Amino acid sequence: MTVSTSEAPDIFSEAHARDPHASYRILRDEFPVVFHEGSKSWLVSRHEDIVALLKRKDVTSEIYSSSIAPVHGHTIIEMEGKEHSTHRRLLSPFFHRDGLDSFKPTIARVARELAEPFLTREADAVRRGEKARGEVDLAVEFFHQFPISVIEQMLGLPKERHADFERWYTAIMEYIDNLQGDPGRFERGLQAKKEMTEYFLPLIAERRQGDGDDLLTMMCQADVDGDRLTDEEVRAFVSLMITAGGETTDRAQGNMFMRLLEHPDQLEAVYADPSLVVDAFAETLRHTPPVHVAARTPQVDIEMHGVTIPAGDTITCLVSAGSRDPRKFEDPDRFDIFREDNNTERAFSAAADHLGFINGRHFCVGAMLAKAEIEIGVTYLLANMPGLRMAEGFVPVESGLFTRGIDSLKVTYDPII
Repeated sequence: MTVSTSEAPDIFSEAHARDPHASYRILRDEFPVVFHEGSKSWLVSRHEDIVALLKRKDVTSEIYSSSIAPVHGHTIIEMEGKEHSTHRRLLSPFFHRDGLDSFKPTIARVARELAEPFLTREADAVRRGEKARGEVDLAVEFFHQFPISVIEQMLGLPKERHADFERWYTAIMEYIDNLQGDPGRFERGLQAKKEMTEYFLPLIAERRQGDGDDLLTMMCQADVDGDRLTDEEVRAFVSLMITAGGETTDRAQGNMFMRLLEHPDQLEAVYADPSLVVDAFAETLRHTPPVHVAARTPQVDIEMHGVTIPAGDTITCLVSAGSRDPRKFEDPDRFDIFREDNNTERAFSAAADHLGFINGRHFCVGAMLAKAEIEIGVTYLLANMPGLRMAEGFVPVESGLFTRGIDSLKVTYDPII
């Protein structure tokens, strides 16, 4: 069957950039499998189809070897088979149960360190009568800094190098999101990789001989049945953790606060019961996720909806489209932290209803870390920022194709004086 793309939405268009979910509705209903000329890939948008593809062993993530490996190195994202399972066994213990619990005080400390300056500043200004309410851009003063600062402290990295880590993080994300093929972005990303390599390889060699309790030392010394991570594998995962872990949690926090502020009844429910922060995060991952696409490569021809996807072609799984599929979720465009078809208890596991952490064997290894960061950081902010509401006249603007979120969220609140 030949599929015409002439009527299918273009995910590289300005219209899609403004409102991707309008495109996703058309794609799900009329073009569930369609070739997209701009990306030279097959777009798949329905929840059931995406889950099936992500779970197939003959559909791999090798596409990332060409798209992100040049800037990160060989990482768990593109690994398959024994190599992938070995790396998950080596890394997973640090991000689950006792391994993660040991870092929760670090997460709480970072939240305090980032929030206290603006909480104190705004409380003092209100106390002096300079303003009636506290005002802050949470995206600028907290969300963007929080996850990367947590990762730096977990890894035991020096605070005085924070500006370098942030610069490397920004350059690598610009490389990955460089749809226009800007040579300057490519050059800055590769330069960031070079500088990170020069910084981290000697540090990794040092930590292999150390006795610290930081995550970098633990990764350097991890051993499962004789398998250990090489220096380059540790470096590549650190690069991935600083960038992918930072970008997604940054975006997720902003998206979650944006949606709660737009639904004051649900925000008030979270204020009244802080345990609902986790439910709000789970619903954000479904309704307004930071990650919108996942690329895969079939090793065999695949038939879907009368269309043949040839072996070796690229499949772009529109995971954000799948998470709003009405075939899976009732009234999917409604943000509802109390919905029953997006189970919170399994929302941070490979059995999640939403696709915010992907699915299958490549389910995000850092999902529980993201949950801990959101739960601790958001709970701290809400406890110290009563009466939150969007600043008068401010309208948040979402942007991004592969990862999507807001770069500014101006709010007002009643400081605790």
